[in-house]
Amino acid sequence: MKFSLLILTGITLLTFQGKAQNAIQASENESKLSLQEAINIALKNNISVKQSENQLLLSDLQLKQSKDNRLPIANGSINESFNFGRSLDPFTNTYVEKNINYNSLSVNANVTIFNGFLLRNTILQNDLLLKATQLDLQAMRENISLQVVLAYLNILNAQDILVISQTQTQITALQIQRTDKLVQAGSLPQSNLLDLKAQLATEETTVINNQSTLDLAKLSLIQLLNDKNITDVAVERVSLPVPATSQGYDETASKIFEIAEKSQPTIKAADLRIQGAMKGIDIARAGFLPTISAGANLGANQSNAQKIYRQDGTTSSNLGTVNVSGVDYPLVVTQTKFVEDGTVAYFQQLKNTANYGFGFNATIPIFSRFLNKNRVAQAKIQKSNADLSALQARQTLRQNIEQAYTNMNNAAKRFDALTIQVTALEESFRAAESRFGAGAIDFVNYSLQKTNLDKARGNQIQAKYDFIFRTKILDYYQNKPLTF
Repeated sequence: MKFSLLILTGITLLTFQGKAQNAIQASENESKLSLQEAINIALKNNISVKQSENQLLLSDLQLKQSKDNRLPIANGSINESFNFGRSLDPFTNTYVEKNINYNSLSVNANVTIFNGFLLRNTILQNDLLLKATQLDLQAMRENISLQVVLAYLNILNAQDILVISQTQTQITALQIQRTDKLVQAGSLPQSNLLDLKAQLATEETTVINNQSTLDLAKLSLIQLLNDKNITDVAVERVSLPVPATSQGYDETASKIFEIAEKSQPTIKAADLRIQGAMKGIDIARAGFLPTISAGANLGANQSNAQKIYRQDGTTSSNLGTVNVSGVDYPLVVTQTKFVEDGTVAYFQQLKNTANYGFGFNATIPIFSRFLNKNRVAQAKIQKSNADLSALQARQTLRQNIEQAYTNMNNAAKRFDALTIQVTALEESFRAAESRFGAGAIDFVNYSLQKTNLDKARGNQIQAKYDFIFRTKILDYYQNKPLTF
């Protein structure tokens, strides 16, 4: 009978594990996702990633503008004015008693020839900052991916613990059925059956708590996905072999840091910002050098005061007489008569008044109230801050790697110890189960053995996933794939 009970328990364990696993992933509203699909969705919808992408676009536009600043600047202007009453004729430069409107057009262009290499250094600085922003985005995406991996593993961990608690509950229910028959046959006291029923109620509460833990783990992943269409998830099981903790990790903490220092985007971005700060010093020093530029202009004007005149006969004017040798001679002057015949055409006036010119300009700084000196000093301070930020990034990276390596080793030791404990408790529980079935021990001892085994199994699973995640963190620092 004892042997049959052990066989039945084993069969139930294997069967119920499969049923429980299917039950965990059978909801109609669940979105079935692989780890890579979850990472892709999270990266697509994450707000911080989108903000980093927008910052990258702004940095790219800033670089483009700094390149475009090398091009000439051209401006056009149109001026229209109206004068009433006594007005100045723009063509005769005399005052006339009539209303005059005046229109002028001009185009001017200017290009910088030399400004202390400010334009060139600004382009180089913005190019370095763009590359640093690209690395910031890469670091952001990798950080989100690592969070998704952790949330994904937490779901698998919660599923496995839930399966164990459900399986143990089923085993207890079978034990109740068997004990009930023995009680009815008079082989066991009624108290054994009541104790088992109390144990079942406790285990069912544990199942509810473990289901709540699973729901919270799913919620964490759903929040990372940030997709309103995903209200529940069913993650695909990934191949997670039993950790070979005895083999240790492939690299030492110092070796991992050497690799990470050369490959981590945060370190690369910090180094690029140092180079950008150095260019900032060169940009500030440009204020001490002359600026040379060239310019050209083209202009024309038009007014209703410029009229067309036509000949309209002649006029004679008697200016008096001139006495020559006692004889008076009349003095008559004949002049051609002109009358207005309209206003000169608009474009003809522009053609007639067109003017243009070009020139060069040099601005030599003599005294700027120490503005340029202070700008150089500020740029040097910014360079020092960039150096310190890069040093801080390396220090933080080293500390994180050392902490992760220590956590990995501790997780490995904990997993090994719990594996030994589970093996021993399984043997002990099998013996206790047989003795309890035969009435050789009371329920208290049986329940204690079962509780210890259940707790050890749960701790072993947690240690397993903790060790796997810790190794993934170390893989991340070496640019290894985060997926399994």
